Amino acid sequence: MNKNNIFLLLIVMISAILLMTFCILNYTDLDNQLLDCQQKLAESRERWENTAAEKEELQQELKAKKEAYQEAELSLSEATVRASELKTEIETLKAEIEAMK
Repeated sequence: MNKNNIFLLLIVMISAILLMTFCILNYTDLDNQLLDCQQKLAESRERWENTAAEKEELQQELKAKKEAYQEAELSLSEATVRASELKTEIETLKAEIEAMK
C-alpha cells in the first residue's frame, strides 16, 4: 500500500472512531432523558391515582352529607308540621279554658 492509501485509511478509521464516540455519547444522553421521562411519567401516574382515590372519597362523603341533609330537611319538615299541630292544639285548649271560666 502506498502512503496516500494508508493516510486515507487512517483518516477513515479516526473518523469512524469519532463518529462511534459521538453516537455512544448521544445514546447515553438519550437513555438518561428516557429514564427521566419514565420517572416523571410514573410520578404523574401516581399523582393521578391518588387524585382519583381522593375524588372517590370526596364523592362518597358528599353523597353521605347529601343524604344526611335530606334526612334533616325531612325531620325539620315533620317538626314544623308537628309544631303547627301543637300550636293549633294549644289554641284549642286556651279557647276551652276561656270557655270554662
